Amino acid sequence: MPVERNIVLEVDNLQTHFSTDEGVVRAVDGVSFQLEAGKTLALVGESGSGKSVTSLSIMRLLQKGVGRVAGGRILFEGRDLAALTEPEMRRVRGKDIAMVFQEPMTSLTPVYTVGDQIAEAIMAHEPISKRAARARAVELLETVGIPEPATRARAYPHQLSGGMRQRVMIAIALACNPKVLIADEPTTGLDVTIQAQILDLMRRLQKETGMAILFITHDLGVVAEMADRVLVMYAGRTVEEAAVEPLFGEPRMPYTQGLMASIPRLGSAPEGVSHPRLQAIRGNIPSPRNLPQGCAFHPRCEHASPDFCTHNVPALEDSGMGHMVRCARWRDVLQTAQVAP
Repeated sequence: MPVERNIVLEVDNLQTHFSTDEGVVRAVDGVSFQLEAGKTLALVGESGSGKSVTSLSIMRLLQKGVGRVAGGRILFEGRDLAALTEPEMRRVRGKDIAMVFQEPMTSLTPVYTVGDQIAEAIMAHEPISKRAARARAVELLETVGIPEPATRARAYPHQLSGGMRQRVMIAIALACNPKVLIADEPTTGLDVTIQAQILDLMRRLQKETGMAILFITHDLGVVAEMADRVLVMYAGRTVEEAAVEPLFGEPRMPYTQGLMASIPRLGSAPEGVSHPRLQAIRGNIPSPRNLPQGCAFHPRCEHASPDFCTHNVPALEDSGMGHMVRCARWRDVLQTAQVAP
């Protein structure tokens, strides 16, 4: 008997375009995924792969006149967010779907206390007095683990450490008990101890509230710790998607294999080598203004076929048990990986 899934957010064939002097740039080109309540989906890929643009498209925060959702649907509990008016979207943004941005110093207002900024987020969506909103702000600061929350609520962003500022951003995002939390590189720039605390906090809050998390990162260590399912993006497209264990245990797209191979591992040095050279994917991710013909990854791929990969864009196919892969040679790639020493 199939298990019933509680899908709160569904992105179907999302296409996001940007208008430039050189023409239209397809920053996101046909991305689809589903996000379940109480689960975490990680978007992974190098800088420029389209991860953050995907999140900004969902939140309808693209720069007006430059970026636009050109196609597809963004369904939140059955409502297409792409079809909402801006006033309707403002009622969703921050209340039902909230976002933690990558750098809190560019997101927090420097001339207002953090308590006032949290209270403002609450009053924007709930019929509550300013005094009650400030009291709620102190409670939220305590919830996210900030010591002396009443005192810290009167502080300005520059008076807090980087870890505390990120906790304030999480408090603002959680102010109205959202059903979906989008976390865009929330631990970038934090030391490993603070990073671990932030991840523990997000897992605890997810367990308590049942919210779904869309976690955007390039850190595969964080993905292994946080995600239930992983979607790998390259050049604006999904190239692989699977549950976290199958993806880490048996990646089937050469790009995903390259990302996995680039992770430093203790004890992996050959005998007599004290500092082994890290593996890297050759070349760079292409500019969305000038994508190569055929598979976008083929110029960097060691398995590319000159007869097919350079001229054809492979379809995203199910390679078994819901493990999606966009690669014409994934069977050969997988077989090669299995027989390798």
